[in-house]
Amino acid sequence: MNRDKDRYYSELALKEAEQALKENTYPIGAIIVDENYNLIAKGRNRVHPNQDATAHAEIDAIRNAGHIILDAKVKREKFTIYTSLEPCPMCTGGILFANIKRVVWLLNDDLGFGGYRKIKATNAFERRFNEVELVEEPYEDLKKKQMELMGKWAMNPNNVVNLRKAVNK
Repeated sequence: MNRDKDRYYSELALKEAEQALKENTYPIGAIIVDENYNLIAKGRNRVHPNQDATAHAEIDAIRNAGHIILDAKVKREKFTIYTSLEPCPMCTGGILFANIKRVVWLLNDDLGFGGYRKIKATNAFERRFNEVELVEEPYEDLKKKQMELMGKWAMNPNNVVNLRKAVNK
């Protein structure tokens, strides 16, 4: 583990999250790097711009990595994904299937769809989870920045709570 590199790529994930919010969608960003900390792919939530419920940041980054992810699975290379929020159940599955061996996120998602820790606790995929190193909320200042983005998202007209209010008027 290299704390300077971890911080750098966590900051990049946060920049992707900021861009997602500018695009009026959930502020989540993700970065994938290889064992030598080479940038493999970036991703951000694109649910509203793409009108695609599966266009989450982690899935976007995995898709953007393309064949490199598949090659890494075959060669047993170890990739890290940095994400600004705890992955949801879908993204957790994507991380496990992509054979990513290290996950770093800035903010736990106890109130939303954060699913990584919940799924891990079921022991349903115990062997796979045991192969993945998890780093939760390593930087208090970056955690606070992600919390600020989440607060801004709560006010966004595309937030599902606000969309429902608009429909029920």
